[in-house]
Amino acid sequence: MSRWRELPAELDPAAYRLVVRLRVLKDHSGLSTRQLAVKTGYSTKSWERYLGGRTLPPHDAVDAMARIAGENPARLLALREIAAAVRQRRRTFTPAPETTTPGTASPERTCLAAALRELKDRTGLSLAGLAERTTYSRSSWHRCLTGTTLPPRRTVQDLCRLADEPPGRCLALWEIAESTESGRTTRAKTGPS
Repeated sequence: MSRWRELPAELDPAAYRLVVRLRVLKDHSGLSTRQLAVKTGYSTKSWERYLGGRTLPPHDAVDAMARIAGENPARLLALREIAAAVRQRRRTFTPAPETTTPGTASPERTCLAAALRELKDRTGLSLAGLAERTTYSRSSWHRCLTGTTLPPRRTVQDLCRLADEPPGRCLALWEIAESTESGRTTRAKTGPS
């Protein structure tokens, strides 16, 4: 198994978790970086950057790694989506420290809310229409679609059903947001794997 270098300190939590998980999958696959490059179509140097936390891997690279390792890609792709959203937000807006407000939605919850808004739009239903077809109230739908609160898992499943969408992606986003907000995700040291 590989000995990995410590990841950059400035790496956001979602990107950190993604890289750690990719490293574990690579180690368990028994593939060298060169073999991984051949199997995925991404160069050895690219995989070194992805696994070193220097570059966010593209969607297709994450998907390929998951499939090679025999793992469902939904959770890895959700982590990648959150990490990409965090990077994009950092590029477009860097607030002064005194302007940040306490209670701001986490990147994980923000990403989930965006995915849920897409599904709501696909259903063509208003908030009142969603409330009529689910156990969630109109005001509760408003809070979860704006990222103010994290909806219950069942509510995410209900919206996926109404939008005729397989629930894998949204449930993976929900699980990541829920584990982050409940404090179950920690930034562990990456030593020998």
